[in-house]
Amino acid sequence: MIGLLLILVVILWSTIISINIKPTELDGMTVNYKGIENEDVQMAFDEVIREYEVLHPYEITLEKRKLKKTTMVAQPIINLSNLVKGERKYRIMIAEYIRDSKELRVSDLPTEVLKGWFAHELGHIVDYEKRSVMGMMSYGIRYYTSDEFKKSVEHEADSIAIEHGFHKEIIATKRYLLENELVSESYKDQLHKYYMPIEGVEMCVKDQNPIQPTLNE
Repeated sequence: MIGLLLILVVILWSTIISINIKPTELDGMTVNYKGIENEDVQMAFDEVIREYEVLHPYEITLEKRKLKKTTMVAQPIINLSNLVKGERKYRIMIAEYIRDSKELRVSDLPTEVLKGWFAHELGHIVDYEKRSVMGMMSYGIRYYTSDEFKKSVEHEADSIAIEHGFHKEIIATKRYLLENELVSESYKDQLHKYYMPIEGVEMCVKDQNPIQPTLNE
């Protein structure tokens, strides 16, 4: 019963926040920008998503939101229309500032760093594609309750971004965050704990197998 109520709440909320988003066409793709006025951010996202051909059939929204515990997050949009029509839509929500900072605006990030971050988040969406609606509900619960699961899917998102040719950008993003004095130590600790280290990215590029967490599905 609790699981059913959770599903209904998510569907209702997703339906409400998806209202009044006007889709735009980008080389045959449907990409929406909600609250994103910075042209550099839009351009960086456009350049990255063009390389993710597997996602081109889907409507994807880049949306500016208030996020407390993260900087960017990729989610499926689950609402009544999607369920009835069998269509899949996704969104990437981005905060105005990097987590725990009031000095580092996302819109001011170097282009290479933005691309690396977007490539990672789109990697999550590629990962979502193999999961059903119920599978995504389970995914959300396990992500917030299992460190093992969270580490595995964050590594997988990096791996997918690397496969799409964004290894340099992924490394640039990690270095920017880990070496920046304005990024909080707690955020850096999270990056060390859950995300692929720079050495792992370099091993992937060299066609070596990085040490990755195992996951029991």
